[in-house]
Amino acid sequence: MSFNLIGLRTVAAFSARKLLMNRRWMLVMLLGALVALVMGYAATEDGANMDLASDLMVILLLAFLLPVLSLIYGASMIRNEMDDRSIVQVITAPLDRRISYLGYYIGLVMVLCLLITVVTVIGGLAFLMFSPERTGGAQLIITFIALQYLGVMVYSALFLFIGTLIKQPIYLGLFYIFIWEGFVTSVPGSIGMLTIRHQLQVVGSELTEFGSIAWTTGDWAVSILALVVVTAVLVLAGAFVFRQEEVA
Repeated sequence: MSFNLIGLRTVAAFSARKLLMNRRWMLVMLLGALVALVMGYAATEDGANMDLASDLMVILLLAFLLPVLSLIYGASMIRNEMDDRSIVQVITAPLDRRISYLGYYIGLVMVLCLLITVVTVIGGLAFLMFSPERTGGAQLIITFIALQYLGVMVYSALFLFIGTLIKQPIYLGLFYIFIWEGFVTSVPGSIGMLTIRHQLQVVGSELTEFGSIAWTTGDWAVSILALVVVTAVLVLAGAFVFRQEEVA
């Protein structure tokens, strides 16, 4: 048991450090600057308030940055190591591959939570700096950070699984983000609920009173349960696939 815990911690720390040292952080900086620019500019417009800030955070962070960063980091995390065979040292170690996969997942979640926090704080402060209304701004920033942490858990599980399962995961990931979630979420009726984004917005409706997200209908407790169950299923499925994976 202690050996598995030590191995889990080692893989998680190693994978997190490797992600942080990757040059993709330059892309994160550009996306963060874009979010700050848009949020800051919107705050200077007439009628700028916390409702506008909330709607912008839904579009820029919840609908775009969160899934895109999860895809960029998650889909390539294990797949790149398979392609360059650097994963051999992991799969040949005495540690159970399922534990190693869980370590990869934990490392991915930690890194994405850090990046999401930085970008959200920068974007939120950019809005508050230029907005004439600041009441509830700090609470709104904290709310969206917490909401995205929940999203990171699900999206990371999804894209890490896809990256382990197929050789070109980026295309399926883009299809899910921009076609499935981008289109299906806006479709009236129950089918629009079959997306991670919608379930996050249901949870968000319980956490904030600002913006259109506050009017999202649904049971937030059921949404949290659904997201947790989906996360668990995806992590277990990914661990199973990783255990059976053969590296040429």
